Amino acid sequence: MNARSLLSSSLLGLATLAVLVAGAAPTDAQTYVRYNRPLRSARVDLATGVVTRGPAVTSRVAPTIADFTNIDLGGFVGFDTGGGACEWIDAATKGTGANQPGNPTDLMSEIVFAYCSVIADPASGGPGGSVQLGFYEGYQVGGPTPTTAVALLNLTGLPGNTATSSVSAWWAGGGARCYFFTLDLADLVSFADGPIGYSWRFTDVGTTGVLAGTFPFLSCVQSCSLAGPDGQGMIDYIDKYCPPGGVANTFTFGTTGHGGYFTSFSMDIREVADIEAVVTSWNGVAAVNADCLRSSTIVSPGIWDVAVEIRDAHQAAGSAPVILKVRADCFNGPRTNALPGGRSTQILVGGPLYASIAGTHGPESATPYPFAPIPVPSGLVGYPWAAQATVLGGGFVDFTTARCGVIGSMDLVGDVEGCHRASRSPRLRGVALGALVRSGE
Repeated sequence: MNARSLLSSSLLGLATLAVLVAGAAPTDAQTYVRYNRPLRSARVDLATGVVTRGPAVTSRVAPTIADFTNIDLGGFVGFDTGGGACEWIDAATKGTGANQPGNPTDLMSEIVFAYCSVIADPASGGPGGSVQLGFYEGYQVGGPTPTTAVALLNLTGLPGNTATSSVSAWWAGGGARCYFFTLDLADLVSFADGPIGYSWRFTDVGTTGVLAGTFPFLSCVQSCSLAGPDGQGMIDYIDKYCPPGGVANTFTFGTTGHGGYFTSFSMDIREVADIEAVVTSWNGVAAVNADCLRSSTIVSPGIWDVAVEIRDAHQAAGSAPVILKVRADCFNGPRTNALPGGRSTQILVGGPLYASIAGTHGPESATPYPFAPIPVPSGLVGYPWAAQATVLGGGFVDFTTARCGVIGSMDLVGDVEGCHRASRSPRLRGVALGALVRSGE
């Protein structure tokens, strides 16, 4: 970004302001108009595609925190040529909030942004608004074109207007609707702290066939009412790529009598708060199960390692089955007999069945028999889990000890794998399992 391009971009923003103050309709170039009505709210879960309109209460296992927040709306919306011809990229710094740089995990879980649309809402028989949101690591104002995209989200069917119109018709008194929109990601996205870019690609068009029909709400790069800077690395410029992937044209709308610096568009990036993965062993109140289940903690995303130690008379010629079941919680379950010997064994896990995994064991005693490494998908941080294996062989069918834990986003503190240290009073490093372990026979 050189002095000439910066100056010409500033003049463009001021000229645009003069045109709008004079009452002229928007043209097919980046510009903005004032919006002074309340915004509606909506939410979509990308895992299910369900759109919820109006205020919504969501159930979350893991807490989230804002790692970048820029939703101090300046009262204006910005727009440009649609049909995928143009992309705006805003540069900022992520990691200035509670998740400071250097923390082990940076897993983006949801975003919040504000937008307006003149495209007919699906509830009114229209296609709904559309946009492509991009998120990039290491981006700086002025480019070059980013190559480190961590997520490109093509959103369609967004809540929109009562009928399809155009920005020009809206400016002349027509309709448009604006929303605060929350997007719950289907999978957690690893997004490193530091310099970032977040982008808006104008993918739809209004009835004029030129200007986009869905466009971002502009935000102040610092507080709209207080002095800056806000400490998030933002300045009053946006990079425009027309076509996307081309050369950056850096522009500003300038500072006006309407408010502060608002050459930025709204975005709130939320991450899963860092949670330590924990696990402990559990052998019920009576501690009757002889065979032992060993496992690592579960980190999402990651790999989970599980093995069974044979501590009893499960002799087998060659190999015999072992079945691992993963459920929701540990409890002091019912006892049964391991036929035909009449030896007592006890169920220690209950609740919904998350997984059933088959393996084998041989005749050796006290030798770990590992299952194949089990991949853990992203998005499970904060969930409790409980695992126990059923061991066959030598005429016996009985249960191992159990492993009880909570899925984390990191594993900084070691947990004992626990064969024959299975507790009668399960605790997670001094913190009672509580709801994870149900009492009673």
